[in-house]
Amino acid sequence: MVGFHDVGRVHLFSSVTFTPLQQLAGHLNGIRAVALSSRNLVSAGADKALVCWDWRAGTKIVRFGQQTTINIGVQIVAGDGEGAEEERIVSVTIDGIVRVFSISKFSFATLKFLVDGVPAIFQSEGR
Repeated sequence: MVGFHDVGRVHLFSSVTFTPLQQLAGHLNGIRAVALSSRNLVSAGADKALVCWDWRAGTKIVRFGQQTTINIGVQIVAGDGEGAEEERIVSVTIDGIVRVFSISKFSFATLKFLVDGVPAIFQSEGR
């Protein structure tokens, strides 16, 4: 898997044969981070957006629009249910804000650490 910084595309290659599998284009600018599971791929773009893909089919599942600042890391984690539709995306932005996105519900929660170290959670629905 390769995310290109200059063109905003993710290229997937077979780890066995090194042949191209998919080319996923969904960002206006380059790719800052990528994460892969057995079913989903998430890309964090320099355009401050997160895009979740069904990488086997090559289709976009959801685009979580512009965040407040650039994402510097993403990870796909299993949810509390069964199957890939319960996977969630965890992202962290350059200003230290952590967000947890539900792929199947198209929603997210934000965890922001306050100056005194006490976290506060703000819930937001929708894309």
